[in-house]
Amino acid sequence: MLMLNQYRLGLMKNNYIHEVNIVSHKKNEITDFIKYEREAAIHDLVSDNFIKIQNENFLSPFVMNLSLEDGMLGIKIIDDKEQVLNITKSISGLKKIIQNYHLACSSYYDQIKNGSTENLQEVENLRRKIHNEGAKDLDLILKNDLEMDINTSRRLFTLLYSLFI
Repeated sequence: MLMLNQYRLGLMKNNYIHEVNIVSHKKNEITDFIKYEREAAIHDLVSDNFIKIQNENFLSPFVMNLSLEDGMLGIKIIDDKEQVLNITKSISGLKKIIQNYHLACSSYYDQIKNGSTENLQEVENLRRKIHNEGAKDLDLILKNDLEMDINTSRRLFTLLYSLFI
């Protein structure tokens, strides 16, 4: 078991993102809530992540640029040797779960803002469940290009959500 954990630690040290940039062409301002969610997700993602590019020639640390345009998620990854990998995927299969996640987040934060604690834990549990489902669905969409752990996928889903809303 110890050797397996050491192997995983070695993989994580050699397959990580050290910078994330959001590329958005939206003219309108994002809300404070979305801005906070985005900043927290970027901080957490850079602090702790595992991402492996299926092409073995890419070496970390990686810079990741994320964008969303016309329903297409754009991921541009630049490795340590300045090689570039561009991934473009449709998010049409994620739109409903992103909308559900937004409703759950809005409900949760409205309850907190209004000081209502009734059903707060239920709403939080629902929000987490939807977040996990969205992360797993995003992982499936990206599996041919990227391998990642669940926390990395959850944080990328949060960033996708921040671009979509």
